[in-house]
Amino acid sequence: MKRLFTFLFGLMMLSLAGCVIYLDNPPERTISGQVVREDTGMPLADALILFRSGRKPFSLLPVDTFGIDASTRTDKDGKFLVSAKLNGKVEVTVQSDEFFQRFELLPFPESNRIDGLIWRLKDRKSNQWPQ
Repeated sequence: MKRLFTFLFGLMMLSLAGCVIYLDNPPERTISGQVVREDTGMPLADALILFRSGRKPFSLLPVDTFGIDASTRTDKDGKFLVSAKLNGKVEVTVQSDEFFQRFELLPFPESNRIDGLIWRLKDRKSNQWPQ
């Protein structure tokens, strides 16, 4: 019986090893908008947008999410929509083949929804990976 318990416990730990559990429970928030080039006003298609809000992950194995709580990509018109559990203070990183820029979102309204953002990217990417 002890061997069966040890086996089942080990199997359970193995199945949970790759799971990330968050220790906080912020509300679901929705953010939408568009990413454009500042110099031309043209939309930036397929730009990667990373959202960091300082959530607290826990895992049985060392898992590094790099602090990223949500991510999305812009469509062909530079538009994006993301819904995720985010804390109140959100830092955003937008990067494409040519550009890399960081923004900080204003506080969320009671609706937990921010629509119609327009981020104009002007900072050219260097050859160094962002820290």
